[in-house]
Amino acid sequence: MRPRNPLYIMAKPPPDVQARIAALPRNDPARGPELLHVTLMKLFDLYRAPPNWLPAVIAALDSFDAAAFPLRFDRIENRKAVTLRTRDPLAQARAFQAALVRHLLEKRAPMMLGTTPEPHVTINYAGDRLRGARTDPIGWTVDEILLVESVIGKATHIEHGRWQLHTNKDSR
Repeated sequence: MRPRNPLYIMAKPPPDVQARIAALPRNDPARGPELLHVTLMKLFDLYRAPPNWLPAVIAALDSFDAAAFPLRFDRIENRKAVTLRTRDPLAQARAFQAALVRHLLEKRAPMMLGTTPEPHVTINYAGDRLRGARTDPIGWTVDEILLVESVIGKATHIEHGRWQLHTNKDSR
């Protein structure tokens, strides 16, 4: 059964980076730049979830403590959709995802899917049949994560919370 309202933990680029991505010729101009994101974790379909699951995830994220991390993409690839990717292993992002899974498991937060996809930014869900190509690097430091419900077929994100990540300058 296809999800109707999947719940994700994601990172969204800041406005200046959104603008750079939106200006790429292979970006779908019909989708607003505010929808650009990196999915860090897929949780479950909120439409079918018991009512206590969303508050449980929010409570778990309230106690999550992690460091900010960099993301940088330098390739455009056409798989099922057109995406920004990199051949760089994105070690800090992958370590963040692993720590997030461990924390949610420790807090017994529901996460039926619990998958951590390879970090990328989808810029055109329809695909464009063009080959992969290098692009000028586009990146940012992820300093907050968002809990977002995606409304399938409506190009809508409903934000259910945001959590700051600490930087090296923080006194933790």
